[in-house]
Amino acid sequence: MEAHDYAPARASVTAVVESSYHGTMRFPRLVLVFLTLSWAFVMLYPDPAVLVRSVRDTVHPNIDPAAVASIARRLPNDPKAIEAYVLDRQVPYAYDWQTAGVPWYFPTTREALRMGSGDCESRAVVLASILTAKGIPNHLYMSLDHIWVDYPGKTANVLENPGVQLAGSRNGHWFFRWPAVVNLRQEWAAQVAMYWTPAPPARVALLGLGLLLIPLWNVLARIGAGRGLRRRALPGAPLAADALGGTSAAKERQRLRRLARGAGFAAHPQRV
Repeated sequence: MEAHDYAPARASVTAVVESSYHGTMRFPRLVLVFLTLSWAFVMLYPDPAVLVRSVRDTVHPNIDPAAVASIARRLPNDPKAIEAYVLDRQVPYAYDWQTAGVPWYFPTTREALRMGSGDCESRAVVLASILTAKGIPNHLYMSLDHIWVDYPGKTANVLENPGVQLAGSRNGHWFFRWPAVVNLRQEWAAQVAMYWTPAPPARVALLGLGLLLIPLWNVLARIGAGRGLRRRALPGAPLAADALGGTSAAKERQRLRRLARGAGFAAHPQRV
């Protein structure tokens, strides 16, 4: 009795079927999470060095009296008058999206002066630098959504008072404490107004598109794989199960291997 070697036929049929099934790559869940976070980071901070510098200057604020020496010389010694000048004329308010192209940036004193406008961080470092240049004691304080300069005779207001303090800098060292007053609704509205509303529409669109498509990648891959099986199914073979339900991927591969083995035997019957 003579028999043919059926291994090449079975291997070729299996390769065609499984290449259709695996035509679209799927990723483990942790990889999808990593890709989602990476996409968000790239959209928010195309240059990671900007974020690194911001964190550095938050920990060690750049108070630079030399950078504001010429400004300090022409201002009076009244800290309230100096603050009014800085807020109204030297550093008018602008969001970080508008000045630095990112949602949050903590500039140095020279950067704030060069940009000509900025949010509370920019104004605080310029004001603190001028007060320091004129020998007026001052301290930086921070709440959940604001940073300001305290000095002798400072008048407290809704945004700048001991009750909302989260952190403070004295003699170059930060201290932290939980604020006595926290209005979550107000804090949420402030965060949206600072970080989301002023964002460029194109960046928002790209961010949203990536955050939508990356988590759905595996679903799209399974749908694409299912369509590939339907297009390349062997004659007489039942269609692959729907990608979102029915037979699991492992069982489907087993079924296809059995189908391939059967096709191989049918193509090369034994001779006796």
